[in-house]
Amino acid sequence: MSRMFPFITETWNPLGGRCPHRCIYCWSMSKKGLVSRYNMRKYQGAPRIIESELKRKFKPGAFVFVQDMSDLFAVEVPSELIRVILRKIGEFPKTNFLLQTKNPSCYIPFLFSFEIPENAVLGTTIETDSCHFYTPSPFKCYWQISDAEDPELRLIAMQRIAEEHTGHRIFISIEPILDFTKDFAEQIRMIKPWAVAVGYDNYGNRLPEPSLKKTLHLIQELEKFTIVYRKTLRKAWWEK
Repeated sequence: MSRMFPFITETWNPLGGRCPHRCIYCWSMSKKGLVSRYNMRKYQGAPRIIESELKRKFKPGAFVFVQDMSDLFAVEVPSELIRVILRKIGEFPKTNFLLQTKNPSCYIPFLFSFEIPENAVLGTTIETDSCHFYTPSPFKCYWQISDAEDPELRLIAMQRIAEEHTGHRIFISIEPILDFTKDFAEQIRMIKPWAVAVGYDNYGNRLPEPSLKKTLHLIQELEKFTIVYRKTLRKAWWEK
């Protein structure tokens, strides 16, 4: 199954430098990921603007995934670099742009200052609503999987955004899905997402996955209030 969301028509990576999250499942930045395998220097080192990417033109109606190779809103990215990219997005008001981060609290100051154009969709990845796992997996807490902000804090940040800032669509990626509590669907409902994507790990990392039955029930609950894009759905690696 493709790593891309079905509604995306193209990607755009105007920010160079290495993503700081070090997610073990990342298709691009993990030890076996694209950047390491092909020594892609563009995505190594400190955050910086790739000037050639700022010359890109975008068609009306296109849906552009911004920075699918890293995280534009990571704490380590200087605010001025983010502003350069947001201003570029504002030059194409008839094009849709997906912003996707694991640090959604960083959206808030840019929203308060009205610097995020309305044609930008505010996305975040929330793999679970818990930081501790009890499934058959070598990983028992989230910090063994990623250096990103806790998923629980991402939920809180996005709920605040949904409550205080209603001018942008919100997108949630639950991919790769990790085991979750019975309250997960309700936590997502409070974010008022335009759409949600759900999918399992594609790279055999033996993550603390929920059973397929549990995931399908979650999807049923999500579909009561939002669009759900089904990505890789299969039995958990530990299921017979």
